[in-house]
Amino acid sequence: MAKNQYNSWEPVLDGVVGNMQAQPRVFAHDAKLIVIGAINNTAGDGGFIISNGGTGFVAGDVGSTMTAATGAATFTITSVSSGAITGLDVVNLGSGYAKSGSPLAFQPVALTGGTGSSATFTVTNINIPNTQKRGCCLYVGSSGSCEVEMESGSIATFAAINAGSFLPILVVRVVAGSNTDVTNVLAIY
Repeated sequence: MAKNQYNSWEPVLDGVVGNMQAQPRVFAHDAKLIVIGAINNTAGDGGFIISNGGTGFVAGDVGSTMTAATGAATFTITSVSSGAITGLDVVNLGSGYAKSGSPLAFQPVALTGGTGSSATFTVTNINIPNTQKRGCCLYVGSSGSCEVEMESGSIATFAAINAGSFLPILVVRVVAGSNTDVTNVLAIY
């Protein structure tokens, strides 16, 4: 399955406007626990780019699994060139990565574990996996508030959510911060 493909059984979502035979989905076919601020490895670029390959790294080395100082994502080095990392696979997507600044952007994160200088990577996508073409609805397991990025790109806060609520909205990201205090949030596809 391509990294930017919606899912394996429906690679392209067809619109329902002007098509009598197309039927909108009214029932969910999958549910996944949302980890707020996790790297979205279903994004076209895998959810991160290597900013600086560092030095002293070896592909396939026993010590080649790296943990980022922020967010606790874990990577395995897949390729190097003259000791600099040129390819990584995400082992653990981590959590707690956030967009900051204006416009919203990500700051580079250091990778440690090489025998030379540390490498850095920049997270490019922390959206809910598989929301590249269509957002997902939410199930919220606890009461509270939830700040989300809507499919349109706007940010909205839903307050006074009751535990066990379904939110029939199309979101691409749950925003970490003081406006989100709900837990056990599921992406409903």
